[in-house]
Amino acid sequence: MKITTPNLEKYRKGDLAQYFFNVLDIVTEERATTLQITDQRNALATIMTSFKMNWQQIKGSELTPQIAELDAQRDASYVGLKQTVDAWASNHFNENLKNAAFVISDKLATYGTKIQSLRYQEQTATLDAIINDLETDLIAEITSLELTQWVSHLKSLNNAFNEKYVLRAQDLSTEQEGLVAEIRMKAIEEFRVLKDIFVARGTIANVDNQSNAALFTTVLNEWNTLTDQYNTAVLRNYSSSSTETPEESSTNSQTDDSND
Repeated sequence: MKITTPNLEKYRKGDLAQYFFNVLDIVTEERATTLQITDQRNALATIMTSFKMNWQQIKGSELTPQIAELDAQRDASYVGLKQTVDAWASNHFNENLKNAAFVISDKLATYGTKIQSLRYQEQTATLDAIINDLETDLIAEITSLELTQWVSHLKSLNNAFNEKYVLRAQDLSTEQEGLVAEIRMKAIEEFRVLKDIFVARGTIANVDNQSNAALFTTVLNEWNTLTDQYNTAVLRNYSSSSTETPEESSTNSQTDDSND
């Protein structure tokens, strides 16, 4: 009897927490009683409750709603600006203004099509670069199209967002972060104990043909399927973001709150 090894070292905090919660969903209290692993399950459940409470406290900064609102506003401002110059580049009746819009549209295209979907800080940096282009190399086109105020508004929103984001980072207690890291390590330890005891008792149950042997096999199959799914998803995300520092994001409302 063997349980697939989860790549815990590659799991973000949200991934790891949700994985452990899902394991507890598979190894229910009723099943744990039948499998004689109640103590081990309870130990993991207790530490995960502590993890959840402390993680929510850290992520529950009062600045979070303000950050989300500013992000929505800057998204709307940028998308509106881009859609406007894209439309004018194709359909403006004035040939000179049409050409000016095309130059801006062509430059914005070099930054990609889903800027509003980037991670918070990556989006901030990208918009900074775009705004710099609009205020320097493209200032003549922006002026001729009377978009100076729009660019200024976008710049103001992006700066305000960055200021709030930095304030929230400062607001999050280093002690709280350290506590969550400590709890995370304890959760990993309790998980490994649960896994090892499960495998040991499951092996004996199958060898001795005990009455709970079938349940051990059922739980094993469900657990392995869950782990395979997490390993595949996490490996894919890990590979795609290996060149950047991953910021925490939630897979479920049990652990986190946004795309930051």
